[in-house]
Amino acid sequence: MPTSRHEDFDRSLRQLQRHADGAVSPATLARLRQARQQATADAGASPWRRRGWWLATACSAVLAVTVAVQFNRTPPVLPASVAADAADELSDDALLFDESPELYLWLGSDAVAME
Repeated sequence: MPTSRHEDFDRSLRQLQRHADGAVSPATLARLRQARQQATADAGASPWRRRGWWLATACSAVLAVTVAVQFNRTPPVLPASVAADAADELSDDALLFDESPELYLWLGSDAVAME
């Protein structure tokens, strides 16, 4: 039955793992198991872990307040003369684009896409 290189590699690693498991003494396995249990039991009581959650919560709250303040700002009130000048300039620019449909044809052409 033909096998692939991956299956041969997997089979050799499984055999190596079984050999390694058999080479470790039961006393060593017991010490490793005990050390793993102590490490996982102590990890839940870490003060740094609790501080990390509080820090993440505080940063999220500051970000939310910042975004809310940005959305609740009122736009600045411009003097009437400045507002009238801005409206005149805007209408001139808008007319420029309305008078030149070739610009839109040029923007949609393949020549621009190839540049």
